[in-house]
Amino acid sequence: MAGPLDGVRILDMTVGQQGPVATAMLADMGAEVIKIEDRRGGDSGRYMTAMMGAKVAQNFYFENNNRSKRSLRVDLKKEEGREVIYKLLETYDVFVTNFREEAVRRLGMDYASLSARCPSLVYAVAYGFGKEGPDSGKPALDLAAQARGGIWSISGEPDQPPPRIGAGMADQVGAGILAYGIMLALFSRERTGKGQEVNTSLLGSQAWLGSLSLQAYLFYGRTTAPVARDKSGNPLWSIYRCRDGKWLCLAMLGSDPYWHAFCAAAQIEELEKDPKFETHVTRTQNAVALIEILDEKFGSQDRQYWEERFSSTDLIWAPANDYAEVAADPQMMANNYIVEVDHPTHGQVKMVGSPVRLSKTPGQITRPAPEYGQHTEEILLELGYSWDDISRMNEEEVV
Repeated sequence: MAGPLDGVRILDMTVGQQGPVATAMLADMGAEVIKIEDRRGGDSGRYMTAMMGAKVAQNFYFENNNRSKRSLRVDLKKEEGREVIYKLLETYDVFVTNFREEAVRRLGMDYASLSARCPSLVYAVAYGFGKEGPDSGKPALDLAAQARGGIWSISGEPDQPPPRIGAGMADQVGAGILAYGIMLALFSRERTGKGQEVNTSLLGSQAWLGSLSLQAYLFYGRTTAPVARDKSGNPLWSIYRCRDGKWLCLAMLGSDPYWHAFCAAAQIEELEKDPKFETHVTRTQNAVALIEILDEKFGSQDRQYWEERFSSTDLIWAPANDYAEVAADPQMMANNYIVEVDHPTHGQVKMVGSPVRLSKTPGQITRPAPEYGQHTEEILLELGYSWDDISRMNEEEVV
């Protein structure tokens, strides 16, 4: 079954995570994506297995970021290499890059150069700190954007070091925003016939992620500060450690409608009519005392005990899972948030699926991440090059 982006063709000259994840999201939805890789080594993400140990067989980083794509190996510093891209532009819709502007201009892959050849092109650029301003050309990686975007200032515990957030959070959010921008430009082109440049950045995406707190500052000159867990103003909007060391999250922001059922599930019925805790207001006034009681109560049993008690209620709660628990969560499987993919080298493997489900044109992972330059000959043949041409270009290290 065709995906919703079937027929959309994308040239992906990106490396790392932010750019590649954006194009992988679109590839999962049916877009044809060619990953353009440099003739002298390709995407550095191909060498990211070291963080998981030298002997791992699969590259989790590259596979996650580049599934459903084909790989073209080409030297864009050579005129004949650039001509390959120009030929592709004749039938492709989108060009995506997260290379620094100076670098793409030297290669003749900047917006002005490519749009002159293909006015209907959607040209998408992922910056670190934005297209304009004094730091527009500075390099940036995930952690720097997390730090500069402000979200650390409202997270974690007070008087502790800022909490670095794992999993490439700034890159992942930036990827989603980049894919969103590409889709907006394609939608506009569908209506107007005109291509355009799209630019996003890690910094802008991080500001958007924390927009509630940033907006509060813009209105009031102040925002929420980190609050210690044991001094939280709402004890039913917090986390508690159970006897086995695992954590349980309570997420009842407006707590009054839940108080009766919560007291029963948490086995603190004697507190339900206690004047200190009977309403949201009084619970807030006496939050520290109630948190101490709940710490002792939840710490008296393993988390599974509390999960069983809470699961039959309409209380809003969740286990604070690690990724082993996420991978085994039946909700993840039921919704195809984890899927099985047939890998030509490793057989059946599990991969993270798309969080978006369409009823009539669902997306899917169509192929594992490509080997370096795996589809170069295939793509060149599609463009009309002969085997003699390809052999010569290999000898001359164009491809």
